Amino acid sequence: MSAPASLPEWMETVTITRATVRVEDRVVVGGVPMRVVDVVRTLTGVRLDLEEGERLWLTARTRLTGFREPGD
Repeated sequence: MSAPASLPEWMETVTITRATVRVEDRVVVGGVPMRVVDVVRTLTGVRLDLEEGERLWLTARTRLTGFREPGD
């Protein structure tokens, strides 16, 4: 998968789960890349606070394709 047009081509494609997500990762929701600005871990899952003001919950079975700067 290549990076969406609004992201630099050099970003790495990564699988994002509640165990691997990091601040600064980009997730693509509805074709729109959104930057993770905070990761809050709870007993039931992980809440991602996105730069656009949205929130996304990851549960044990959630797997997303995202983008990350190489070497991070």
